[in-house]
Order: sequence, then C-alpha cells, then structure tokens
Amino acid sequence: MTKEICNLKDLSNYLKISISEIRKLVRERKIPHFRIGNRIMFDLKSINTWLENLQEKESKTSLFY
Repeated sequence: MTKEICNLKDLSNYLKISISEIRKLVRERKIPHFRIGNRIMFDLKSINTWLENLQEKESKTSLFY
C-alpha cells in the first residue's frame, strides 16, 4: 500500500490556494498534516476526506440561507 504524500507546494497546486493560506490552516490545526523534521507534509487521502467533510458541512449550513 502506497500513500500519496505531498509537500506545501504540491498541495498549493492541488487545492489552488496559496502556500501562505495552507500554512495558516496548519497553524490553526484546521487541515490534516504531519511533519518530517521541519517539513510539513500532507497525505492526499486525508486531504480528500477533509475536503469531503468541508463540503458536507457547507451544504448543511447553506440550507439555512
């Protein structure tokens, strides 16, 4: 079993958001991540699950608007 692991730059390209925005999410512990030494790394499977959960929350809250 292999994991799809990416760094900040790769995740920035994948999500189409800035590296500084990803760093902010990491600082606030809002995005799944882990560290290898000083490097912040991301498991794409965890990121995709996190995105799905965000979409579900968004769809539930948008019902009230």
